[in-house]
Amino acid sequence: MLELLVVIAIIGMIAVLSPPMFSNSVASAEQRATARSVAQIMRLARSEAIAQRKDIAVEFDLAQRSYQLQGGTRKGTWPEKIELQLTTTAAETVDEQHANVRFYADGGSTGGRVTLKYKEREYRIDIGWLTGRVAIDES
Repeated sequence: MLELLVVIAIIGMIAVLSPPMFSNSVASAEQRATARSVAQIMRLARSEAIAQRKDIAVEFDLAQRSYQLQGGTRKGTWPEKIELQLTTTAAETVDEQHANVRFYADGGSTGGRVTLKYKEREYRIDIGWLTGRVAIDES
């Protein structure tokens, strides 16, 4: 009987501790998926800029928590629990809530960085100004 009570107590402790651990892993997966989605749209913008031989921008709306390929053909959002910080040139900053990262026909870009933060985990998406290369760095 005592052994049964010990087993029930252990199961109870696991049940109490597992939801917070599960929610952190879900948020981490959402953060990783968001970073990949933002990087994918930027890579698509670069490819289209080269193929169409014209400038293409990825537009960020920090108030609406959204980003999109210029013209609205591809869109995405990020969850409220994830903080997004965008660093880009002053010429591409519309106001405090709206900014762009622009890709040029030669493959280059305005450059910059998109940082996605959740608690202590951070994903940085770096955009090279010379080559337009988009790279994700996790820390």
